[in-house]
Amino acid sequence: MRQLLREPLVHFIIVALLVFAGHAAWTSHVAARNGTITVTQEDMQRMAALYASESGALPSQADMAAMVSDKIRDEALSREARRLGLDAGDTIIERRLAQKMSFMVSDLADTPEPDETTLRVWYNAHTDAYTAPPSVTFEHVFLSTDRTDADTTTLLNTLNATSPPDWRTLGDPFILQRAYGDLPFRETVRLFGTDFAAALFALDASDAWQGPVRSALGLHLVHLVAKDEGSLRPFEEVRSRVEADWRDDALRTANETAIANIIKRYRIRIEGAE
Repeated sequence: MRQLLREPLVHFIIVALLVFAGHAAWTSHVAARNGTITVTQEDMQRMAALYASESGALPSQADMAAMVSDKIRDEALSREARRLGLDAGDTIIERRLAQKMSFMVSDLADTPEPDETTLRVWYNAHTDAYTAPPSVTFEHVFLSTDRTDADTTTLLNTLNATSPPDWRTLGDPFILQRAYGDLPFRETVRLFGTDFAAALFALDASDAWQGPVRSALGLHLVHLVAKDEGSLRPFEEVRSRVEADWRDDALRTANETAIANIIKRYRIRIEGAE
């Protein structure tokens, strides 16, 4: 027996058994203290799907083993960090958890199916959202700022003559379009400036050329082909949009109610406000 104990191989086996036993005891201690880290089939399916979406191919066994190992590592480190209180007072972690909880509340929220009356009531209460903005359709001839008043008057008379030349051949070169259809007021402001838009929308549609209307770029003789003051679109035309808007509002209301109910579970204390 003594001779057997002197064999190096036996020494190696004994040491290995002691190390294994120590590791097992430590593992049991950690498991008892922090619980078990479980990687479920759903976890692995989710990791495989993410890998496939990013790489365009299914993961190999080695890839899966690496992803499982990373998940265990991350979970162990995050648990240890929480045990040490490293998450306390961390704004980023708090916001991330609040965001995830908000997403969960949203996923669980259930909104009823709206009937026709409900949608029409919503439509009538939010007519501004379904009213087309004022718009104009016009053509214009551009004149640079170095043109005289006489030039402008002569050109306007030419355009309004009985048999005028093609208006596209008149005036000075212009960097933007020479004709616009159904251009909303806001877009007119963006392209030509507030003063031009206000003056143009103050005109009445006419067969005659009018102006000049001044912009930040120069002078414009305009043919206001059509002018739409803005009108409420019929319910039947926008029904699908009305329903989508109603559902968004119903879901938002349900989420806010659910979050308010969560907050009610806690006693709120603000130091210095007592």
